[in-house]
Amino acid sequence: MQNINLQLLRQYSIKKPDAKMHLSFCDRLMLTSSLQQQQLILFYNSLNSEIMKQILLSIVSASTLLFAACTPTNITPTTGTTTNGTTGTTTAAVSATTTITIKGKHIVTTCGDTIILKGVNYAPYGWGWNNSENLFPEIAKSGANSVRLVWYKTNSGPAYANLALLDSAIGRCIRYKMIPILELHDETCNNNGTSMVATANWYTQTSVKNILIKYQKWLIINPLNEAGYVMWNGNNATALNAFKATYKTIITNLRNAGLNMPLMLDASDCGQHLKVWKTICTEMQTYDPKHNLIFSAHAYWSSYAGTAAAINTLLQDASTWNVPIVLGEVANKQDDNNGNCTLSLDLTTTLQKCEQYKIGWLAWVWTADNCGSRQMTTNGNFNALTAYGNQVINTSPFGLKFAKRAKCL
Repeated sequence: MQNINLQLLRQYSIKKPDAKMHLSFCDRLMLTSSLQQQQLILFYNSLNSEIMKQILLSIVSASTLLFAACTPTNITPTTGTTTNGTTGTTTAAVSATTTITIKGKHIVTTCGDTIILKGVNYAPYGWGWNNSENLFPEIAKSGANSVRLVWYKTNSGPAYANLALLDSAIGRCIRYKMIPILELHDETCNNNGTSMVATANWYTQTSVKNILIKYQKWLIINPLNEAGYVMWNGNNATALNAFKATYKTIITNLRNAGLNMPLMLDASDCGQHLKVWKTICTEMQTYDPKHNLIFSAHAYWSSYAGTAAAINTLLQDASTWNVPIVLGEVANKQDDNNGNCTLSLDLTTTLQKCEQYKIGWLAWVWTADNCGSRQMTTNGNFNALTAYGNQVINTSPFGLKFAKRAKCL
C-alpha cells in the first residue's frame, strides 16, 4: 500500500505553482481511475498526524486550495459504488466531487467552476434508426456546453436497445466538451405514477448503471421526459402530492442504486408547469440524500405564459427559488392540439430573460423533428443552420456561441 501511495504522490506532485496549475491538477486527479482516487483519499485518512497531513497536501498540490477544489472538503470517502470496467463489479466509495454538484441555485462542476447549462436537444442515431450517425462534432461547433440526449427504454428505433451505443453517445458528448444530460422519452405526457417509476428503474439495471457510473463525473440524469400531471389533474393538493410521491420514489430508487450524479426533474403537465416547483423544490432538494437536484420546465408557453411580460414575471420569480432552474426545452414553435406546429413562441424574450436571470436552457431540437421550422439544422450539419438555428446560436448575448464551457471538461 505504501508503494502505491508513494507512486500516487509522485504522479500528482506539482513543482511550480502558476495560473494554469489549478486546471492541470484537476484534470490529472479527476481523470485518474476511481480506485487511485480512493487510495489517495484513504492514505490521507490513515495519517494520525496533522503535520503529516499538511505535508501530504503540500506534496499533492502547491496549495491546499488546489487540493480542496478537486477532492471532498473533508477528504473522506462516501457511500456509493463505482464501476469496475473489466468485470462489471463495483468498488466502494464515490467522493462528493466525482460528480457535478448543486450549491444553492448553482451547478458546480468537479473542478469547482459554476456553469449555466446552455445547449441543445438531440436524439442520437436518428431517433434510433441509424447506428452510424455521429453529430456530436457538428453540435460542438455551435458552442453548446451541454446536450440533452433523447433515449428510449422500449420505443423508437432499435439502436436504443444497444447499450454499447448509449455508452458511445455519452462518451462522444464528453469528448467534444459538452455535458451529457440523459433522458428517457417513453413517459412523455403520461400521468401513470406506477408506469413512471417502472420506466425510471431502467437506470438502475446493472448493465445501464455501470455505463452511467463510468461517466458520472460529467453526466446529468433527466429521469423522465414531461411526465406527471398537476395543473391538468385538478391542480389541487391530491394531484401535487401524487406528483411528489412518484418523484420521491424515483429519487430513492436511483440513489439506492448508487447513482449520485444530479437528477434533473421535469415539471408536470407535459413539462410546462414551471410554477409547480415553487412550492415543492426545497422539499424535494431536502428529500434527496445527495441534495443534487436540478429543476426543469419546457417553455411551450403559448397559453401558459404567452406574452413577454408573463415570461419575465415567471422567470424572474423562478430565479429567486434558490435551486438551479433549467428550461430543458425551448423552441420557436409549439404544437397545437392536432399535433401541428402552428403556435408561435416568443423565443427571443425567453432567452433574453434566461440570460438576465442566469437560467439555463436547451434548444429543441438539433435536427429531425416533425416540425421543420423547429429544427436548428436541416440535416444535422453545422453548415446547414436554419433561421431558428442561427438565432439560437449567434444572437448576442444569449446565443450558444457565447456560452461558457466547463473549465476542465
